[in-house]
Amino acid sequence: MDLFSVLIDVVKCSFFFTGQTFPRGAKGPPPLGPGGEGLREGPQGVQGPPGPTGPPGPKGPPGLPGPIGPPGSLGFPGQKGEDGVAGQKGYPGMKGEIGPPGLPGQHGLSGAGGQPGPRGFQGPVGPKGASGMRGLPGAPGNGGLSGPRGEGGQPGEKGHQGPQGIPGLTGPGGPIGPPGLPGQKGEIGQPGPPGPPGPPGLPMPAFTAKLTNPFPPVGSPVIFDKLLHNGNQDYNPQTGIFTCSIPGIYYFAYHVHCKGGNVWVALMKNNEPVMYTYDEYKKGLLDQASGSAVLPLRNGDTVNIQLPSDQAAGLYAGQYVHSTFSGYLLYPM
Repeated sequence: MDLFSVLIDVVKCSFFFTGQTFPRGAKGPPPLGPGGEGLREGPQGVQGPPGPTGPPGPKGPPGLPGPIGPPGSLGFPGQKGEDGVAGQKGYPGMKGEIGPPGLPGQHGLSGAGGQPGPRGFQGPVGPKGASGMRGLPGAPGNGGLSGPRGEGGQPGEKGHQGPQGIPGLTGPGGPIGPPGLPGQKGEIGQPGPPGPPGPPGLPMPAFTAKLTNPFPPVGSPVIFDKLLHNGNQDYNPQTGIFTCSIPGIYYFAYHVHCKGGNVWVALMKNNEPVMYTYDEYKKGLLDQASGSAVLPLRNGDTVNIQLPSDQAAGLYAGQYVHSTFSGYLLYPM
């Protein structure tokens, strides 16, 4: 190795250890020695010490973002936040529908006894009852005591004994003695045979009907459509009219309730008012009224209940509040 090569190697080593770049030197002189032959390669020199550490290079550009890491574990709950500001008062809601009527309440305790009311009017005469059966004849009494003996006549003269005459007439009876003590009651005899059947009885017109639909129309018969009894079928629950089929004296009565308005009720005979009943409604309360009359009816006469005015038509009925119309024959004519 010639000297030039050795110098090149030294420069390379200096670049390696220092990290510095040097410019390439000028071309050296030709090799010395005769014939232009260079020196032979000398022995390898001793390795020099390492150069000092160079300064850090300039900051490189930021690297690409790394992949998204796995989600962290659930954190502890945060502290309770402060209460928010109260909202404005809302508008009132619409009025709800009226609920169904409640079940009837339990009976209250009996109140203290009040003063006796005035004596009521005498009620109508009831129908004549059927004749009772004739009683059995009583047992015969014992015979009375014998009366006292009459006074004797004047003795006559003793005559000859004649033939036996015919018996004389019975003398007058003595006065009646006091009655004897009553004898013991005899045993009840066997019942006699049944008598013949009596004539068939007359049918008894009688009815009671109640109202199921409240606030009926004005100016027409009120239809009490729920029958409790309808003897002789003289009342028509489809029209609300009673039609007489047996002439006689009849008793009619009505009991009504009012709600939501006053009530004015008329008892009609042959479409003519016979009597009126009026009741004034008090707000929040359920009131009642009643009326009755005794009417003579002929065959074909009609009787019914009507509301004469729409200004007082608060006739009410419900499941537990009943308005009724009744009538029956007292006696036929």
